[in-house]
Amino acid sequence: MILAIITAVLAYRRASENGRSGVLWAIIGASVFIGTQLIVSLGFGIFLGLGIGLFEWPESVLTDYELGITLIAIVASFFTSWLLLKWLDRQPPDDSYTSPPEPPTFGGGS
Repeated sequence: MILAIITAVLAYRRASENGRSGVLWAIIGASVFIGTQLIVSLGFGIFLGLGIGLFEWPESVLTDYELGITLIAIVASFFTSWLLLKWLDRQPPDDSYTSPPEPPTFGGGS
């Protein structure tokens, strides 16, 4: 949880520096960190559950691989948070819109 808060603070600072909504990006940063852990853990849980149900793996595989799954989920959270922070480092696109050129005129007029 502390790492999700750190990600939120870093996302807030970087978003504010680049003229983006700091609060919104802080929420997104924390959600990315926590959501990645949930998705990775859920994916491994489904995989192991299917292995237990279909291939008759022992039920102890859930507890045997618990630490490994947790570490993989944390590393994946670091990676996705790093990608988000790298994306926030980019300058937002310029809001100035240039209209397209006038369409050509063919055989006009005189």
